[in-house]
Amino acid sequence: METKRAEIPSSVLDDLCSRFILHIPSEERDNAIRVCFQIELAHWFYLDFYMQNTPGLPQCGIRDFAKADILLLL
Repeated sequence: METKRAEIPSSVLDDLCSRFILHIPSEERDNAIRVCFQIELAHWFYLDFYMQNTPGLPQCGIRDFAKADILLLL
């Protein structure tokens, strides 16, 4: 059964990526645990900041968030 991906606006994903993903030191980018930790931080920021201040954004769990296009930017 296929689940629908959360449709988080690209402007939000771009901001989250620049805050949490792009600045991972190069020596840590190959460490899956470190990258997953940064994705988790981005998810919490999305829930705590974006969802509270921007009505209409989709609520999503960490799995759906991690499947969002943020991973394509790695």
